[in-house]
Amino acid sequence: MATGAPNAILAINSLDRYTDTIIYKSNRIRATFANGATVMTLAPPPFQTDQPVVGATIKAFSGIQTGTKITAVVGDQITIDKATTNAAVTPRLIFQRFALAQVLTPINTALYGAYNNILPYSHSFELFRPNALIYGYIQRIVITQLQIQYNIPTVCLNRNDRFFMYLNGTGQYVSFTIPYGFYTPDELAAALEIIITPTIADIQVVWDNTRGFMFSSATTDFMFPPPDNIDPIQTELQKNVIYRAYRLLGMNITNTNTNPPISTQISGDYPFLLYTPYIDFYSNVLTNYQTVKDTNTSVSTRGGLICRVYLSGVSNGVIVNNTEALGSSSFTVTADLNSPKIIRWSPDVALPSVDFQLRDCYDDFIPGAEEGFETEWQMTLLCVEGKEWNS
Repeated sequence: MATGAPNAILAINSLDRYTDTIIYKSNRIRATFANGATVMTLAPPPFQTDQPVVGATIKAFSGIQTGTKITAVVGDQITIDKATTNAAVTPRLIFQRFALAQVLTPINTALYGAYNNILPYSHSFELFRPNALIYGYIQRIVITQLQIQYNIPTVCLNRNDRFFMYLNGTGQYVSFTIPYGFYTPDELAAALEIIITPTIADIQVVWDNTRGFMFSSATTDFMFPPPDNIDPIQTELQKNVIYRAYRLLGMNITNTNTNPPISTQISGDYPFLLYTPYIDFYSNVLTNYQTVKDTNTSVSTRGGLICRVYLSGVSNGVIVNNTEALGSSSFTVTADLNSPKIIRWSPDVALPSVDFQLRDCYDDFIPGAEEGFETEWQMTLLCVEGKEWNS
């Protein structure tokens, strides 16, 4: 970008995804349903509160999947587009949200949306305005600065919270689930000891700054089995949860001692408490006019990459000890891009909307409200004026 080239700032806040051009209303219904059902039964008075609305989105709750919508209502039968994940024998309180009217002036409902954890989440959304987000003859867009409120827990729900131990003598594969949340190394060692103790009464788990986690028992030999060996056989998704938990604990093939299991296990690899070392930002809209397409070295080779933010920073080294590690608490990181991505844009095309997707090192959407906490972010774009592209 030429020095001093005229430009306009387009400042983006992830919470602005809740800025509505539609007025919404929320209310409550009560219903019962079976496990795996796509039809719910509206509860009779006095349980019933409001009437179900076709097209309404149901807030995710126990037994209700995220993004579930009501597709039909006949009498007391409510049809939904996603199967329930467990049963509700007694009437369950269900929150529904539906559109009331279109408005010309957008309404800022960021606080309402954040409070209710409603869709869309910060990892995948589109910003749209009735008019263009920015006007003028724009020939290129430059990403200059990003700020991320990193709220991805050390242990994320259904992401890296489950691991197995094989107990010698009994031949059992025992599953353990770590409660999601932020942990220092010492705190995680204490939590592991608590959840394993009902199975191995004298288990001791301690953190060593030079070696990682140390598991020991005077009465039981054990190992951390490869997911492929666990009976019953796990699905690929379940295997990935276990592999990520092993990465968190520093467990690898050296902790699989089959001849025989032993009473002490020490992390074979150094534990990594930061769930993902970077976050990739993607946008199909912003990269639409590129002639050279983005890619990466992951299996997906996904296009549309506009920025990769490394969470460790570029100044001081990251310290890991018993009471401190990156990923043990929430933090805010600001990325000043010294060599920013310069995005080709067409001067004849306005920018009425823009989309964003945030992915972790596993090429999944970053964990958010469903797995623990929402990670919000802000971005500054410089929109450079000009009718023609000058390379």
